Amino acid sequence: MAHIFISHGPEDLDAVLEVHEAFRRAGMTTKYDVSRSTDRGDRVAADLAIGSSAAVVPLISASAQRSGDVRRDLETAKSAGVPLVPFQIDRSKLTGRFKSEIGPVLKHFRGADGGLDDLVSDARKRYRGRCPVVSVMNLKGGVGKTTLSAQLAGAMQAQSARRVLLIDFDPQYNLTQTFFSMEDADASAAADRSVLSLFEKSRLHQSDAPSPADDWNRLSTEPFAAAPSTQIATPLFDASGPDGRLDLITGQFELSKYAFAHDPDALEAVRQNFLQSIEYYRGGYDLILFDTNPNATFLTQCALEAADRVLTPMHADMYSLRGVRLLHRVIDQHTDREARPQLSVLFNAVSRNEQSDFEADARNGLYDESVGFPLSRALMTAAVPRSGHLQIKRPDDDEPIWRQLLVHHGRGGGLGAIRKSLVSAGNELLEVLAA
Repeated sequence: MAHIFISHGPEDLDAVLEVHEAFRRAGMTTKYDVSRSTDRGDRVAADLAIGSSAAVVPLISASAQRSGDVRRDLETAKSAGVPLVPFQIDRSKLTGRFKSEIGPVLKHFRGADGGLDDLVSDARKRYRGRCPVVSVMNLKGGVGKTTLSAQLAGAMQAQSARRVLLIDFDPQYNLTQTFFSMEDADASAAADRSVLSLFEKSRLHQSDAPSPADDWNRLSTEPFAAAPSTQIATPLFDASGPDGRLDLITGQFELSKYAFAHDPDALEAVRQNFLQSIEYYRGGYDLILFDTNPNATFLTQCALEAADRVLTPMHADMYSLRGVRLLHRVIDQHTDREARPQLSVLFNAVSRNEQSDFEADARNGLYDESVGFPLSRALMTAAVPRSGHLQIKRPDDDEPIWRQLLVHHGRGGGLGAIRKSLVSAGNELLEVLAA
């Protein structure tokens, strides 16, 4: 699980709790060794926690500079290649290795205006890098978003036994219905075990809370702690399945309620709830993918704000090109420049035998001016061929769900080439996310 490790001296527990609470409010998980306030810490546990962390936040103080545990924390972080984001909590003068190693990277101070907020913002960049979020999006329907969301997630998960979370962000919840019957999907929604519980407090968070699906005229603006993934996400792997995890947070029609809401303050509150929920789930996965609806709505804005990258499937035709152009305009005009997700465009349903003139022209830059951005540079090298094998059909009762993913499917019928194209596209996407 991705987390921030807080390194501290034995006299700094109050500061530890203050910093931990700031990270918790931002949706990030922390680890620290509370036993250091009374005794030497658990070195084995600390070393393991540091090695798997997204960043180490050393709390710099007189107590920390005297602490052998803090010095060991810094050594472990250095040998593991884990970045340091130090936070000075008193006015002690830096000496020795703290002056030489911490001094050059120290820029956050407890007494400075906004010092704690700046620390959280800086650490969040490292935290997000451990679990990137991808929104699969095109403002034209019928380009294969749902199919590619499922099949690419399966391919990327299979490459390194990753922990992958799929989120069905479309009120039509087609992604959910590719894996489960409508009855199963509706039962999940009826228990609030669905995407709506990312936005509003529900029975997952408090047993006697009203379901946010019951009243379209009410938005619950009360903040909440995100439910554990085991309570909201449905595993797609069973005991017979591959290593790792592939989970799904199911969709539901009641997501449409936000299109009819007119209270900007209430919408802002549920948007913040959603963004903090996603930050929390980054801590338990290596990759999160949204399957989105083909409209520019409140949900589109939320998916863009949470995403580190937008993956846009397109067919080799002018209709898909228009969808890409409109999507770029939405990203350009409705996201902050500093947090704007990058765009990767993937040709889908292409001919297996030869590249079409349209695809060749797009790769050569012929459409860059008409779409308003360098499409030729955003195009992925990989392309996915047209094939009926890619369509996921709900399995029979005696067949596990994961067998419907092409990467785990049988052989023959040209499946090898199609599987290879999915793996190539998945690897290329993982490379740009890691860059």
